[in-house]
Amino acid sequence: MAQSTIITNFVAVKRIIIISIDMRKLVYAFGALVALSLFSCIESGTQNKSDDPATDSIAPAPDDQEPISVTGVAIDGAMNSISLLVGDDTVYFSYPDLDNDHRASWDINDSVTVHYYVTANGDSVTEVINQADA
Repeated sequence: MAQSTIITNFVAVKRIIIISIDMRKLVYAFGALVALSLFSCIESGTQNKSDDPATDSIAPAPDDQEPISVTGVAIDGAMNSISLLVGDDTVYFSYPDLDNDHRASWDINDSVTVHYYVTANGDSVTEVINQADA
């Protein structure tokens, strides 16, 4: 009886070892697949750049133009954008490349002023000011 229990335990342990070896092979295969997928995304150390270089940076301000200012109530937005209610109109500004020195934090219903230039590539925001901080 004791020998039968030992054989049964040995068979169970052998099955667990075989299953764990199979799982390890599966994990290695999955890891290799992920590594190949990531490796195929890399393009020999070069970045993907768009064909239109004007969309990659803030457009330079025209030399003879003064910035336009608009003040309104913040109604929506995120870290790099804001929607302002100006009278009955809603205006939207996006400023992903604006440095932190010219970007004020704001909350919904704050009075915010945005300075920007109109360029051929669209509006170029130069400063966002929260009137409560000014």
